[in-house]
Amino acid sequence: MDIHAEPEWESLYDELACRRGTALFLGMTDTGKSTLVRYLLKRFVTEGIKVSLVDSDIGQSSLGLPGTVSMRVFRDKKDLEEFRWKKMSFLGTVNPAKAMTGVIRAAEMMTCLCREKADMVLVDTTGLVTGAIGRALKTGKIRALNPEYAIAVQKKDELEHILSRLDDHRIVRLRNSPEAKARSRAVRFRYRNRKLAEYFAGRPSSVFSLHMNEVRFLYHDKPFSPGEAYIKEKMIIGLNHNEVTLALGIVEKSQLGRITFMSRLASLKKINTVVLGDMFLQKIPEG
Repeated sequence: MDIHAEPEWESLYDELACRRGTALFLGMTDTGKSTLVRYLLKRFVTEGIKVSLVDSDIGQSSLGLPGTVSMRVFRDKKDLEEFRWKKMSFLGTVNPAKAMTGVIRAAEMMTCLCREKADMVLVDTTGLVTGAIGRALKTGKIRALNPEYAIAVQKKDELEHILSRLDDHRIVRLRNSPEAKARSRAVRFRYRNRKLAEYFAGRPSSVFSLHMNEVRFLYHDKPFSPGEAYIKEKMIIGLNHNEVTLALGIVEKSQLGRITFMSRLASLKKINTVVLGDMFLQKIPEG
């Protein structure tokens, strides 16, 4: 991936490389925020600084899968070339407003893991920044993660209602990249479904069956009794050990208190939680 760096990105790198710590990136959709993160990852790796990424952009995740918060530590160029998560937490939705508490908690968990293993932690976030929900999501994440830096990528002043509430954090304001391109809803839809299709096609899947009394079920980050939710065919589920998702699955059927699904897991030995939501593997439209 070729990245055209903006002039101010280099000075940002110099400051982060000097002070280290955790930097959380804020910005609306299509401002070049994720591209900036990729640039910084490459610079840190090139200079021999162990860096990690927490990707909490559940709608347009670049490191992980749609609907997940994921992490990885980058030690060398091979890690950059592979650019794939090492741990993930599936939330069951690509809409952060439906699982706000879960997004914040998963980002906090992944950030804690990264802080143990890397000198610099970069946290990418969703483009939901407007209104009361956007403000609550971002300020909640900042309180939970307590980053040394809040990197705000703005077109105008759309992040100021969030930044004005920060007290002790180091705020760096950047203008959005003029090379950032807007993507339509159809393009975003195809991107998400292509990533999911590639994941499930990656290696052979096995068919498993679980009785709903055997594990805990979560729906939009809330526990529920199996009878309260209608589990549909082709629904994507997260197969978890506690809050870490070991694999995703696709529902084949649900009847008589038992759910049957396909997954790339070798066994269900460690699975104690199943995460449901509103995500389905759908046919990718052409064009």
